[in-house]
Amino acid sequence: MIASCWILLGFTLIISLVPIVGCGSWILVWPVALATLIMAIVILTRGGQVQGTLLIIASVLIVPWALLAPVITTAALGESVSKEERKQEARIMENLRDISAAKARWVAQTKVTAGARTTVAGLDAYLDGKEIKPVVGETYDPRPVGQEPTATLPATKSLARREKGAVLTAGEETPSPPTTPETL
Repeated sequence: MIASCWILLGFTLIISLVPIVGCGSWILVWPVALATLIMAIVILTRGGQVQGTLLIIASVLIVPWALLAPVITTAALGESVSKEERKQEARIMENLRDISAAKARWVAQTKVTAGARTTVAGLDAYLDGKEIKPVVGETYDPRPVGQEPTATLPATKSLARREKGAVLTAGEETPSPPTTPETL
C-alpha cells in the first residue's frame, strides 16, 4: 500500500511537469491527494508512523505543486519558442537588409532606372560572398528598383508576432500589430 501511494504521487508529479499536458494534473491531483491521504491515515493507524506522516506531508504538498508546475513549465516552453522565433525573424530581416544593400550596389554600378527588375540570384555578385538561405522556408523577392525587398512566410508557418504567410519588408524594424476592426 505504501508503494502504491508513492507511485501515485510520483506519477502525478511527473505529469504536472509536462508543459501543456501537465494542466491535466489539475484534475488528477485531487483524487490522488485524497486517496494517498486516506491511505496514509490507514498506515498511521496500523503503526507506520514515519511512512504515514511522510505520505500525509507529500499528499498535502503535491496539491499546490501540481497546480503551479504546469503553468511554470508551459510559460518556460512558450518563452523559449518565442526567443527562437525572434532569432529567426532577425535572421530573415538581416537577409532582407543584405538583399537591399546588394540591390543598391547593383543599381549604383549598372545605373539601371526605377522599375528595373532583378532576382536574388541576379544580385549574387553584389552580396559580398553572403548566401541568402531561407530560415523557415520563406521566399525572397528583391522587387523592382525603387521598392523594398520582401520575404514571404510559408502559408503554414507563423513567426513571432507574424501570421502564416505574412510579408516582411526590408525597411521595417519591428513587426506592426495586426490590424483588426477594434484597432482602426
